[in-house]
Amino acid sequence: MVYQKQLVVVLAPAKLNLSLDVAGLLPNGYHDLDMVMQTIDLYERITLRRSADLTLRLPGSFVPPNDKNTAYKAAVAFFHYTGLLAGVDITIQKHVPVRAGMAGGSADAAGVLVGLNELYNAQLSMSELCAIGAGIGADVPFA
Repeated sequence: MVYQKQLVVVLAPAKLNLSLDVAGLLPNGYHDLDMVMQTIDLYERITLRRSADLTLRLPGSFVPPNDKNTAYKAAVAFFHYTGLLAGVDITIQKHVPVRAGMAGGSADAAGVLVGLNELYNAQLSMSELCAIGAGIGADVPFA
């Protein structure tokens, strides 16, 4: 018998920008930024449970738990990249202030990628996880 994890909990830290300079404009329309960032001791708590479907819950948060959410997008991107025909029930206890520039959503996405990698023993490298994350948001690879 092979043991499969049924649940993984990830603590995803917020970040602060210690310095930020706009260095120019990139061809894709994004700004080229020069930044110094630091994680802090403020965490989102992400619980991932194996499931046949993909669901997202954000108890106590006014952030809508829909397919526009970065955590949801991260799960879709993970399953697409790995080709796994599986699902996950995601519950995020939000502690990072929303829209405060502290990368709460990016931390959620990164936490989902790291957690799914462990939950499904996908053995993706950090480089692969960062590449998937970069497709979701600019701060995801840092987070």
